[in-house]
Amino acid sequence: MKHRRLTVGIFTLALLILAVAQFGLAQEIRQIYVQGEGVVQVEPDRAYISLGVTTEAPSAEEAQIKNANSMRNILAALGELGIKDDAIETSYFNVYPIYRYDQEKGNQLTGYRVSNTVSVTLDDLSQVGEAIDSAIKAGATNVNSVNFTLADEKPWLNEAMVLAVENARQKAELLTAAAGVKLGPVMAIRDPSTQFQPYSVGKEMRMMTMAAAGDASSVTPITPGKLEIRAVVEMVYALD
Repeated sequence: MKHRRLTVGIFTLALLILAVAQFGLAQEIRQIYVQGEGVVQVEPDRAYISLGVTTEAPSAEEAQIKNANSMRNILAALGELGIKDDAIETSYFNVYPIYRYDQEKGNQLTGYRVSNTVSVTLDDLSQVGEAIDSAIKAGATNVNSVNFTLADEKPWLNEAMVLAVENARQKAELLTAAAGVKLGPVMAIRDPSTQFQPYSVGKEMRMMTMAAAGDASSVTPITPGKLEIRAVVEMVYALD
């Protein structure tokens, strides 16, 4: 009899566990998953210009002296525009040999090349074209990139996330209304992706910049596009 009671008890417990599991599964099924997206477009307020000078000479010392003289002229020209020293920093410097291949003698050392690149930070975007022109006229041989960005992107990232949540809720309300069910409370929120991509001037624009800098009567026109900040959120709502 005792053994029979134990068997009945185990069977009853199994049924209870199964019922709880089915109830939990039913509760889990009565949910809705949505993904919302928020996009903010904003005007940039900061620019980074990467420019520099490359020089060649028979000796490394001579190439370096020529490079240093040109760079001093470039920094002086930028200073005349009111660009402070702390807004300019060296981002790349290299000295390397130049070889010419000879069929009889193999690689022959013909000289040295020195490259010096600086990054210029500008918070006055109206100076971008003028800064590039002045640097080129002072001896710059390379304009590697012009990037437009934000001094502080956090407020705009937050705004994009708020818009993403609002978009997700609108989707949830639309879907539940169409299905004839009632939207319940938020069960979970996930932020899988918030993206901010600085705007970069393309190669064609840099070539136009180099060409226009040779014309003393004009300033290279560079107009930044709007920056796009995109946020995506995933949300799970209960269904009443």
